[in-house]
Order: sequence, then C-alpha cells, then structure tokens
Amino acid sequence: MQPGDVSATYANVDDLVMDLDYKPNTSIKVGIDNFISWYQDFYVR
Repeated sequence: MQPGDVSATYANVDDLVMDLDYKPNTSIKVGIDNFISWYQDFYVR
C-alpha cells in the first residue's frame, strides 16, 4: 500500500437511490476496462 491508501471504504448511496433514483449497473469488468481506456487516452497517448 502507498501513503494515503485505505484498507477498506464503505459507500452508502441510500440517499442517492431515494432522492435521484440512482441505480448503479456497471459491472466491475466493464468499469475497469473503461477506466483503463480513459487512463491510456488521458495519460499515455
């Protein structure tokens, strides 16, 4: 781990679900693939 890293985080999106009808539906695989593509476009290319 690097300085500033945390061993665990806990997000509570209950208010977003109730107030904004927020329903996250991106799978981990798709999210990671999208992040890698963004990172490469932004920092590498």
